[in-house]
Amino acid sequence: MKKLRKGVKISERTVRAFLIFLAGLLTFGGPTYLMYILQGLGIPYLLYILLGLASFTAGVILFVHLFKEEQKSEASA
Repeated sequence: MKKLRKGVKISERTVRAFLIFLAGLLTFGGPTYLMYILQGLGIPYLLYILLGLASFTAGVILFVHLFKEEQKSEASA
């Protein structure tokens, strides 16, 4: 278990669940809601398209990394 400040312990499963949630948010929420918010703020079209694409790419990379790590741990068990 990992230890944070003031003796709070966070399990590896909790961190993994948070990272999967973050990957889903980046993959599905970034290209839709983030782009909608940036468009409403008046950000130039090319910039918010690139940010949406970067968000999607970061989410997919995080998903791949997490599931590849899961397969390694299952193979060794």
